[in-house]
Amino acid sequence: MKILIADDEPLARQRLKRLVDAISSHHTVYADASNGVDALKQCIDIQPELALLDIRMPKMDGLQTATEIANAQLKTRVVFVTAYDEYAIEAFDKNAIDYLLKPVKQARLDQAIDKAAQYMAQPIDIKQAAPLLSRPRQHLCAHTHHGLKVLNVNDILFFKADHKYVLAATATESILIEDSLKLLEEEFGTQFFRIHRNALVNTTAIHAITKSASGQFELQLKGYKDTLSISRRHKAELNRFLRQKD
Repeated sequence: MKILIADDEPLARQRLKRLVDAISSHHTVYADASNGVDALKQCIDIQPELALLDIRMPKMDGLQTATEIANAQLKTRVVFVTAYDEYAIEAFDKNAIDYLLKPVKQARLDQAIDKAAQYMAQPIDIKQAAPLLSRPRQHLCAHTHHGLKVLNVNDILFFKADHKYVLAATATESILIEDSLKLLEEEFGTQFFRIHRNALVNTTAIHAITKSASGQFELQLKGYKDTLSISRRHKAELNRFLRQKD
């Protein structure tokens, strides 16, 4: 079984690896990560059968990492390893196989990996995963020339359709993602508002509505120098939304 270990503490990763190595030569730690973003990248790259995830990690916590693994439709199963028992209910809500408390005992890890092996023999139940997949993601993944890029949804100022792809723009960069604008609107409709048939904006980034010399309504965003066009059809809807927000 290919295993990934994710924990922000190097000693914790080393100890867990020793415990895994002591179980069987059939179980190998192929990779480790010190944060959730790197853990997700490793899961996409090496496709481990099992991920042993700490919960409190920088950049992206273990619970969100498990959500992104499910959203990416990976076959990686998840076991949480943490010093805190208050996350147990939420962890199993993420379809985790098991929940181990630190310091992890050898027998308890053996049990969790045996359980993971049994689960591997079964197809992933899409109906069971549906509630998890229906929740809005907190991060989006994009494949770039430099490898996998993970974007925090809260940092995205707007989405704009660009032929077959959609441009996700932050204050510092613009990246093409494969999600359609329609699906993004369905998933993030409470946070992003359609201002044009080809654009959704983050409502928290709206600064002002202006009108050009030609009579075109435009939207100014915080931390972004260029303006975005607002269609006349969506202008009235945007005004209503902003009034309700105030």
